[in-house]
Amino acid sequence: MNNADDLPMPSVAGSGSAPRTPTRVQRIFSVWYRHFRVYNTSLIANATPAILEPLFFQLAVGFGVGRYLSQTGQKFNGLEYATFMAPGILGMTALYTAAFEATHATFVRMRYQKTYSAMLATPLTRSDIFWGELLWCSTKGFLYSTLVGLILLAFGTILSAAAVLVPIAGFFTSMAFAGISFLVTSRVKNINQFQYFFTAFLTPLIYISGLMFPVQELPFGLAWVAYLLPMFHVIETFRLIVSGPAHASVEWAYFCPLILVVMAIVFGALGVKAMEKRVGV
Repeated sequence: MNNADDLPMPSVAGSGSAPRTPTRVQRIFSVWYRHFRVYNTSLIANATPAILEPLFFQLAVGFGVGRYLSQTGQKFNGLEYATFMAPGILGMTALYTAAFEATHATFVRMRYQKTYSAMLATPLTRSDIFWGELLWCSTKGFLYSTLVGLILLAFGTILSAAAVLVPIAGFFTSMAFAGISFLVTSRVKNINQFQYFFTAFLTPLIYISGLMFPVQELPFGLAWVAYLLPMFHVIETFRLIVSGPAHASVEWAYFCPLILVVMAIVFGALGVKAMEKRVGV
């Protein structure tokens, strides 16, 4: 019986025609399509944690703690607490979606399943493989940020019609953090070392970047440190499109979407190059 991870790559040769060299786009797409088919074999089990975890966080903190804060009349960027948290919840969804896929899942395919070794026996190059991986991570960010965004809309925490851009922001957020995660994956020696990345980097990165409180409330001028963190620009981008410019945290918030796109391209390319070298060893 074939394992799901042994699903064949999609054919790029025409029916009844002689084999031909697939184009670069076809090769990258074949990697994406392979992951898509494997993922669909257990879609519900895979998607449930990615969607429920940020929603539970919103329910417990946004609505739970927010209920008590509302009794004091306190506003956050002019918003109720649950509504203030909505952009950060979307950013956190895209971040963790990419981070888990580009660390644990990638490491398992590389070290234990030998998936990349099998791919390299085809016309695929190392570059094709990891650009396909990056595209797959970004696609998952697109999907999950869309689903979580729809649920937040039902909660009444989405205020702007520009929220139709949430999937695009989710795509680029996942691309950026997939690239960062590839940089980590290219260096670790065993799978347990990813705990340092998640615990010592991603968790504090999220909490001091504007998810739970405005970064201006940070003591000792640490707001300027937060402005330099990639997650701040992610959350501020989501804040612009789901809450509106009137509720932005900084006057220069309009630059945050551009910074996000640049981060996605730069970190994505660096991560792909790092993984090419790791698999090439």
